[in-house]
Amino acid sequence: MRMRIEKRYRCWEILGLVVLLGGCASSGGPPSAPVRSKQTPVEHRMPAGDSGAGASVTRPYRAPAPVSRARPQPHRAVAALLDRAADRQRAGDLDGAAAALERALRIAPDDARIWNRLARVRLAQGRFRQAAGLAAKSNSLAGGDPGLRADNDRIIARARAGR
Repeated sequence: MRMRIEKRYRCWEILGLVVLLGGCASSGGPPSAPVRSKQTPVEHRMPAGDSGAGASVTRPYRAPAPVSRARPQPHRAVAALLDRAADRQRAGDLDGAAAALERALRIAPDDARIWNRLARVRLAQGRFRQAAGLAAKSNSLAGGDPGLRADNDRIIARARAGR
């Protein structure tokens, strides 16, 4: 009886080994990619089942597009929001202008000019404390822009006088 149990375990051990080795020998993983130069054509293997098993197609190598080192342009969404805020402000809709400027700030929070424009809108709304705080924030981001700093100082002065 002991002999039968040992044979059964031996059978399971052999079966397990066969399954394990069979899994290692399969070619299910991707082939290792060869090192290519710019002129070397690339061989693409098509998966089995696509118009002929193991068929390959040769295509020329294309280098990726060069990365631009130019200064990034303002985000188009920010520009559209600034236009919308200007339109709303001209139409007298100060709440709509403020909402558009706040959305622009969520996209570009480091833009001192947006903080300045929102400070101007808050000043026009009579929210003097907010206007002064927004102008101070704009000053902290203005860097070396003396015109923007002077405008922010005027907003702060008007806000203090309006209280």
